Amino acid sequence: NGKLNVTGENINRIRVQQNLSAQALSDKLIMIGLDIHRQAIYAIESGKRIVADYELCAIAEVLNTTSDILLKNFSQYLKKEK
Repeated sequence: NGKLNVTGENINRIRVQQNLSAQALSDKLIMIGLDIHRQAIYAIESGKRIVADYELCAIAEVLNTTSDILLKNFSQYLKKEK
């Protein structure tokens, strides 16, 4: 679909459900040692930035979810392709 990651929409959905701004998510990530700024959060959520595996794990941790949940749509897509 032209996006650089498959998790951005889920990250955005969960962040919004938790009433977190992109800045608040960025701040929480910085507190655990991962320097991802607000603009990078927006780029991830819109699919314009690649997400490294360690970044995905940290984002999941901060959002109190799992990387499996963040990858859910893609996992379902792969199952349909079999």
